[in-house]
Order: sequence, then structure tokens, then C-alpha cells
Amino acid sequence: MDLKIYKTNFADEAVGKAALVAAGVWAEVTEEGVTQMVYTNGTRAVVNIGKVVEIPGTYGPDGHEITPPVYYPGWCYDIMSSDTLDFGTNEVYPTAPAHGFLGWPITAEVEPTPPEEEEE
Repeated sequence: MDLKIYKTNFADEAVGKAALVAAGVWAEVTEEGVTQMVYTNGTRAVVNIGKVVEIPGTYGPDGHEITPPVYYPGWCYDIMSSDTLDFGTNEVYPTAPAHGFLGWPITAEVEPTPPEEEEE
């Protein structure tokens, strides 16, 4: 089985969740009164990364915040799937990823599709 890693960034958590459901990555299922997200199709893992720190905050010796952290815009999810997926402009290719799947290089995401050359 050929697994692929996708790194994504959406406007917020809800937009990302809806996009992953629409892409067939996972589904919300309620059983015996308990609602949870379950993997569908070829999905093997979904990691809700959340907001990623761009500039770490600074803190005093007692733990109080001196300067707050600065976050990159958006909300991130990492997906491992045997399916070929297309997240369009929401698929990202970070140079310093915040997360990696165990046993995989941290930069193991699917390579970006090269832009098609326009004919003149």
C-alpha cells in the first residue's frame, strides 16, 4: 500500500474539518450517544495540528508571559492516506514542519504538482 502524507492549512478549524469530510478523509459518526470522527476510505491518520507558532513567546522565570507567541495564519491538519487527494490551495509544503508521522521523514508530504506551462 502506497501511503501519502498531506499537510494542509485552512482558515479555521471548522473550515478544515468540513473540507476533510467533503474530501472523504473522515466522517462524523454517532454510536451509542457518542459522536466521534472516524477515518474513511484510505485514510490511516488525521492529526489536528491547530495553530502553528511562528515566533515563540517569552516567559519569565516564574512562567509569566512577557511577550505572547505569534502564530502563522490558519489552522493545520496532517493527513496520511492511501488515496490521492487534492486540497487545492489548502495543501502546504512547509520548509520546517511542526509535525511528522512516526517512521516517516518530517518532510515526507506529497510533492507539489508543478504548474502547467502555458502555450504561447
